[in-house]
Amino acid sequence: MSGTSSNSSSFWQWRRPKFTNGGQPTDVVPTNSAAEALCDLFGDQELCDITLQGSDGGQVSAIRAILAARSTQFRSKFFGEAGKSARSLLLPGEKQLIIYKEWDCRVLHLVVEYCYTDSCAAFESQPTEEIARLIAHLRVAARAFRLPGLDTKVKQWGWRQINRHPALACAMIDEGMRRDDIDDLALQTLQLKPRAAMLPGVGAVGPGILALSKPGLLFVLRTLEETTSHMLLLNVIERWTEFSAPGDTADSPLRERRVREAFGRKCALRFIRRDATKLNLERAIQRSKLFQERDDLATGISSTMALLDSGLQFSRRENSNVDDNNNNGTSNMKTNEPARPYTAIGLVRLSMEDRMSKQPKIAKRLELDPALELKSIKEQEQMHPGAQPQTIQHSLSEQ
Repeated sequence: MSGTSSNSSSFWQWRRPKFTNGGQPTDVVPTNSAAEALCDLFGDQELCDITLQGSDGGQVSAIRAILAARSTQFRSKFFGEAGKSARSLLLPGEKQLIIYKEWDCRVLHLVVEYCYTDSCAAFESQPTEEIARLIAHLRVAARAFRLPGLDTKVKQWGWRQINRHPALACAMIDEGMRRDDIDDLALQTLQLKPRAAMLPGVGAVGPGILALSKPGLLFVLRTLEETTSHMLLLNVIERWTEFSAPGDTADSPLRERRVREAFGRKCALRFIRRDATKLNLERAIQRSKLFQERDDLATGISSTMALLDSGLQFSRRENSNVDDNNNNGTSNMKTNEPARPYTAIGLVRLSMEDRMSKQPKIAKRLELDPALELKSIKEQEQMHPGAQPQTIQHSLSEQ
């Protein structure tokens, strides 16, 4: 018994013959386990009985039973009623062809590789934008094919590589948007490390914001609008606008540049309108000035002022209604009096004055005369170039 037990490990080793060109076995090569023998079958075309075809026309051959053993989705597809009906139409020796329009050949190859070997070579590859997009695509496929182990390995790759190279997050987000399944870790990295994820430095791994399509850029801007510096977001829009994909024709970069510029302006104006709507007026003015300083995104400070003046005419009436409601419901304002708009500059100063004051809003409100204010600013600029103009304030009657 002792001799048997000592040789039990070698006794149960799986052995397969090594063939020569003549087909005669010449050697017996032991392997460590049945799992290793299964790995040896990956890529063996002779034993394959099914072919998976991707959306790009590429094909991957596999053994149907192995895929069915790893995935309930494969089992129901290959050995269910539909699979039996399809096999009944095959000629003797003909492989069954399964076409997947959702996945390209590279993703199907990784899925089959995982079913055979419990791993994927892509996880050990040098991280690049292409690999990041492939992993994001593979994450969706792992859930579709009901391979929780593969999904776990994708998450492990993300924790390891995205934490090390945040600039890969945008590529994974963009790829996830196309599949309606955005990677949570990539999104978290974008929120916690926005500059490193979107504007990587020299030598960083990953393209950052340049990996995003137009829908991807809009999604990122909406996600970071409330939590990230507007200066950083403007730099992001400018960098994305200047980018043109390499390898295009002579006319294509110019057209792409114009399309990106037009889209960048829309994103920039969206920031201003959102700030103006929320009465965060000093930030709206600051952003408009930043836009004016950039040739690619120039919207014009005058047009921005006009936008604020026309869009915020309701300010005086709305503020008065709020004050009247706070004052026991009484109102001293004539309801038929037309609302005269504040100037954009005046609204900024009014907003700043309200926040600086510790008293309630009904205790003090300012009404700025546009004509007097602009005249005063011009006179002060002529007398003291570069000096900060003073505010002309007219107090409203106490309620």
